[in-house]
Amino acid sequence: MFVDSAYQNTIDKVNKIRSYGLSKMLTIPQIAILGDQSSGKSSVLEAITKLSFPRNIETCTRFATQVSMRQSERVEMSAHIDDEPDFNERHRALVENFDVHAIVSEANRILCSDIEISEKVLQITIAGPTLSPLTIIDLPGYINTTIDGQDKSIVQTIRTINTRYIQDSRTIILAVVPANVDLNNIFVLGEAERYDPNNERTIPIVTKPDTVDPDLLPSLIQTLLNKKKRMKLGYLVMKNSSYKDIDKSWDDARKSEDAFFQSSSMWSQVQEARKGRVGVRKFLGELLYSHIKKELPLLKKEIHKLIAEFEKEIADMGSPISDISMAKTKYIECVMKLKVSLTTLLNGDYSSEYINKHEESTVENSMVVANNVDGDDDDDGDFAPPSLEGDSIFVRSSLQKLYDHYNQVMNRDKFLLPKDEITKKVLRYKGDELPGFISFTTFKQIYMETLTCWRNITKQHVYNMRQYLYEAITGFIEFESDPLLKDALLSEFDEFYTSQTARIDDAITNIFTDEKSPFTMNKFYYDTIIKIRTAKVKRQLQQLREQVVGTSSDDEPDESDANYNEQLAVEDLQEQLQSYSKVARKRIVDVVLIQTIERHMIKQIDIYFTRLIALDEGVISSYLLDSPASIARREELLDKVSVLQKSLREL
Repeated sequence: MFVDSAYQNTIDKVNKIRSYGLSKMLTIPQIAILGDQSSGKSSVLEAITKLSFPRNIETCTRFATQVSMRQSERVEMSAHIDDEPDFNERHRALVENFDVHAIVSEANRILCSDIEISEKVLQITIAGPTLSPLTIIDLPGYINTTIDGQDKSIVQTIRTINTRYIQDSRTIILAVVPANVDLNNIFVLGEAERYDPNNERTIPIVTKPDTVDPDLLPSLIQTLLNKKKRMKLGYLVMKNSSYKDIDKSWDDARKSEDAFFQSSSMWSQVQEARKGRVGVRKFLGELLYSHIKKELPLLKKEIHKLIAEFEKEIADMGSPISDISMAKTKYIECVMKLKVSLTTLLNGDYSSEYINKHEESTVENSMVVANNVDGDDDDDGDFAPPSLEGDSIFVRSSLQKLYDHYNQVMNRDKFLLPKDEITKKVLRYKGDELPGFISFTTFKQIYMETLTCWRNITKQHVYNMRQYLYEAITGFIEFESDPLLKDALLSEFDEFYTSQTARIDDAITNIFTDEKSPFTMNKFYYDTIIKIRTAKVKRQLQQLREQVVGTSSDDEPDESDANYNEQLAVEDLQEQLQSYSKVARKRIVDVVLIQTIERHMIKQIDIYFTRLIALDEGVISSYLLDSPASIARREELLDKVSVLQKSLREL
């Protein structure tokens, strides 16, 4: 009998946290008795607990029974089944003369009236001055077949229930092994070894040693001495009370058992602590105590971790919202908060929280670059957006890079035609004008070909810009918004984006429609022509100087050449195209950026929030109003946190 109060307190703590319901969330150190039906499980349980259990098949195999023993000056017992208040009240505190058979039979009627096997557990707590603190769980015995009328699924159901205990790394497996059966044929040992391959927490308890032929006793002793099949915790042995001794008292059964182990000198080889009900009970008590002390620090860590997970889920659910008014109030608060933060973002002001959250991400990785929209086969990279690298979360600076790239591509002279190409096109578009004259219509036709290239470039670059903005803003909405509202906010932004994209496309069309009619009052146009012609005159003067000093004059124009005036006209047209193109493309770049991205995506973001404010109350409620499932989940989480916190305080 144990007198160590620390031991008693430890066992009591584990029993309390189990009674709180912690075992439904985390595994608790325990000892479970497993074995085949008729292997002597009931006798083992009786010998350890001093309680007499029914042994008929109708009651013993249909649910698990947990017996908790503790020292107390007063003899008393209680019984409990989860979610059975009437049963629990009847058996809350029984003093002496309690009938375990009646309790088990009543539990059987409650738990198994409609099913063969119940997954609930009958919990019996017994206290008395001669009891050693110990908690042990007796599981349904394995069967391989059923009798007539039994549900055949009972075989698998028992195995499923038992496996939940066996695979738990905190469960010590007390495997009941009949002495008259070869170890290789014991089903429970095979099952235990599947989940405890190193035999570290499986301890076989050999029953019915009195049924072994004397010639086979030496072999049995070798097994018990852990010399045949190695088990880290070794073996135990106990002589069962037979059915004819069912009414024998526990003390009388102990005396009979002691006499048996003294009947042969060979039994002296087995330690006293490992044989007989007294030695086995003490051994299991000490084993459970050391097992609990080892596991408790780990259990506490797991409780802390689970509390954090559940509390985070509760926090993510937000405050409870029970009516439409509360839902709308919260919705407006979230929308206004998002409006302030998103406007700030688009103005180039970034919070440290946002930067830290996204410092590893880049919109570049998710930005889609469409194929050439108008079939242009240009493959020199003009359409590819610049690499934004790690700066993609900084909206204004990233847009500036995209703007600069568009400006650089547009201001290249690659689309300005050389003189020979202009000559060909002048001939193609020639009208009834005199030689040396070129009509304004011809100027427009040639300019239109360049304008078409610019339009294709513009469409693709604007696409890249708005696609970047879409990724940046939706990413920010996901970062900033309430998880419950994220889908609603993103859905409305998609509608806003689609609408504004259509306006951008219309704006581009209008810009290039206006540009089809060449027009400028910009002094830059005239200055450019003057610069070009001044440079041309300087080149001609240089040629004349070279002729004076003896340079060949083969290149001197022939005044009689009929095509000379045409050549001068082509040169003049080239100068005009070059000058006007510089003016036009500078104007196009500014107008495009101001009237598409800036006007319709940046400055019109208020339209998005107007849409959000106008969202239907029913839609708002569908996102924020607590559903029955949400209410149930919140209550479940709060209950679990309460159990975990109570358990933590107990430990």
